[in-house]
Amino acid sequence: MRFIPLLLVFSLFAQDDVGAPPKSGTTGSIGTVTLNGQVYNQLSIRPEIPIGKLGVGLDIYLYFNDEGMYWDSWDFSSGGSAYKTIIDKIYYLRWGQPGDNLYFMAGALPSVTLGQGILVNNYSNIMEYPQVRQVGLNLQAKVAGFGIELIHSNFKSSTPGVLGIRGSRSLLPKLSLGVSFVTDLDQLAGLPDSDGDNYPDYYDFYPDDATKWDDYSGDSLLFNNLYDYHKSENPGISLEDFLNILTVSKSNYSPENATKDPVSGLAIDVTYSLSEKVTLYSQVGFLIGEIDTLINENSISYTDKTKLGWGLVPIGARTKLGPIKLLAEYRMGFERFVFNYWDRAYDVNRVSVNADGVVTRESQLYLYGKLNGFYVQADMSVMNLFTLGTGYQNMQGEKWDEDLNEYKTGETNQTFLSTITINPSLIPKVGKAEAFYQQSNVPNPFDFTPTASTIWGYNLGIEVSSGVMLMYKARTTYISDLENDGEFIPVESIQIETQFIF
Repeated sequence: MRFIPLLLVFSLFAQDDVGAPPKSGTTGSIGTVTLNGQVYNQLSIRPEIPIGKLGVGLDIYLYFNDEGMYWDSWDFSSGGSAYKTIIDKIYYLRWGQPGDNLYFMAGALPSVTLGQGILVNNYSNIMEYPQVRQVGLNLQAKVAGFGIELIHSNFKSSTPGVLGIRGSRSLLPKLSLGVSFVTDLDQLAGLPDSDGDNYPDYYDFYPDDATKWDDYSGDSLLFNNLYDYHKSENPGISLEDFLNILTVSKSNYSPENATKDPVSGLAIDVTYSLSEKVTLYSQVGFLIGEIDTLINENSISYTDKTKLGWGLVPIGARTKLGPIKLLAEYRMGFERFVFNYWDRAYDVNRVSVNADGVVTRESQLYLYGKLNGFYVQADMSVMNLFTLGTGYQNMQGEKWDEDLNEYKTGETNQTFLSTITINPSLIPKVGKAEAFYQQSNVPNPFDFTPTASTIWGYNLGIEVSSGVMLMYKARTTYISDLENDGEFIPVESIQIETQFIF
């Protein structure tokens, strides 16, 4: 990570320009994609159709390799499967523009913020696209003097990672009040399930076979087959280590009886329009849930349920100075609270697996005590050379010390995120050049030491000929390595395709 090109050091996120106004046209592509650890060839056609204020973007695709077609994405065997198959081909439906009396974006959500962003800020449901295709909704409407906003991250799941609603109303000509509620109905629903049998891979002894999941430890033949499977995945694994794996008791897992682990948030904000270019605001956010924490009383340590915390922005400001948009906040966070809980990385680290087992983002909130500091964000276009967006948080105060089992003062909690998009007309044969980087709630994001919050990548398009562009898309996230003391290792997603413009 220390040798990331300088371009990425000053960058965060850029996706296909889904957020732009609808444009007519059709593109097609030929390339590769990785699904469930297997590489497939991809053939797709992506028509974009504007109909007045309505914009329709479709993504009709086929995956195939030397073993045949990948038919899971074309399953009409039941009503539910047919629904998922059809809705999966809608990349976006869009009506109007943000700020209109009615605006919605359904399908791909490249960036969504609810209210002033204390809970949901720059959330995206396409971080794992195309391996994971989600169909979400961002709806904004004005009805009888009230503002209403709705966020739903994925209609293909009964337990979406983000389900939020906001209501707002003007109290005076320049003063307005907003209330937001957000929930993740079950963080554990984010565990990978490669074969789609409702047994997450962590509990599934056969993660690539939908017909089997138990360990069948009483059957010597199946036991040996299972041992052979683990040896193929982890060369050099001993029988003793394998038997230790079996103690997880995966066979006790039942989808019907599995315990859900929800987390929610409530926010209230007040905004005042000082002028056409300057807006002042204040906001408070509460995270709602309980986590296990270690409590020390009278030299006795025990684990108990502890409620989550809250945060406050007593003063924040947004302004525009020429080509530069600026935002600044003074932040006050209390125990077991982080700002922008539902951020761009949420789908990636909503839940993960490490040496301690299944770990949700919520369960790690115990690490954060009382913290005060600032957050600044700037978005600018530089002399038609490139556009740059960057945000930086620096908060000082308490963080949990694992050795002392208590909060330690004088600690730092920082976040850095940035985007950069270069004007492709400046470089011959380059049709697209954009990159991103993000790392949240770490002591120093400029050390570039990977954590579960680290995401980076880029899109690079080379014009082969008129109407033909070779696209190279790379995404890198990080997971805990169970075999190496929890060290974070990269998970790389690379997509190469040739795009045709019809």
